[in-house]
Amino acid sequence: MRLSIKALSYFLAAAEHRSIARAAAELHVVPSAVANAVEQVEQAFELKLLERYPAKGVKPTAAGFELMRKIRHLLDEYQNLMLEGTELRTALSGKLSVGYYAPVAPAFMPAIVGPLIRDHPDVRVRFVECDNEGAQAGLLDGTYEVIVFVAENVRPGIEWETLIEAPPYLLVSRDHQLAKKRAVTFADMAGLPLVLLDLPFTSEYYRALLENNGVAADFVAAASTTEMVRSLVGAGVGGAVLNMRPATDVSYAGAAVAAIPIRSSAPPLRLVLGLQSGKPRRLVEAFAAACRAHFALPKADELIVPAKS
Repeated sequence: MRLSIKALSYFLAAAEHRSIARAAAELHVVPSAVANAVEQVEQAFELKLLERYPAKGVKPTAAGFELMRKIRHLLDEYQNLMLEGTELRTALSGKLSVGYYAPVAPAFMPAIVGPLIRDHPDVRVRFVECDNEGAQAGLLDGTYEVIVFVAENVRPGIEWETLIEAPPYLLVSRDHQLAKKRAVTFADMAGLPLVLLDLPFTSEYYRALLENNGVAADFVAAASTTEMVRSLVGAGVGGAVLNMRPATDVSYAGAAVAAIPIRSSAPPLRLVLGLQSGKPRRLVEAFAAACRAHFALPKADELIVPAKS
């Protein structure tokens, strides 16, 4: 027989008060509830724990005294657990693990989390870069408490909301002839060597985007990071189609690049915030609120290159 915390607390109250009636009065329950709890505890351990004396109450046996000590310790630990759990949910402190699939996350994530850490010195945040599927799987298995990812094939059990929509744009070196244009079409990319951002989902997205718009893509290089793509483009290896951009037009290698809007009705990528269904703890709520606030600012528009109609 499994014993509930309630049954153990009722038994302890009866043993401490030496009276089922007085225990019931303290617990604001009927005496029969306490008497039933005492019987449940004795049956569970198959021990005589309280001696009953008509009109005089009850008295713990030797085994009863021993069990009282253990139950008291257990109930104290239970109360501590509940207090710590409440603090974990409500306090702006502790560790937060964030999974992200956002190639230019370094361009916006520090501005989101920086004030949170500065204002709450007990907060610790760990960022883990992963692919879109890995981010979602990690959220559902508890590896991450919050994720930032692309809204594609979102798994059941994940609550998500759009942070920003990012249309595709063309990236070329600053001295490329297309850099002089205010906007380009997909037809302008005919014959242009391309560098592919070769990541799960994005690789298929860019290939399909070009194919659906009549571009026979000639990928001369591929890279798994946005910055490597930008550096290759800056070095004149080719152009690239991307969706989000950092705040600088200079690559790690020091070469200048130019982001050119594309005249197209191609659907944008949606960068979204993902949480597990249910009530998150306060630190997760604070991070989510900081994400919403950041992407509501006009400055967030600098992360995208608006499409031209």
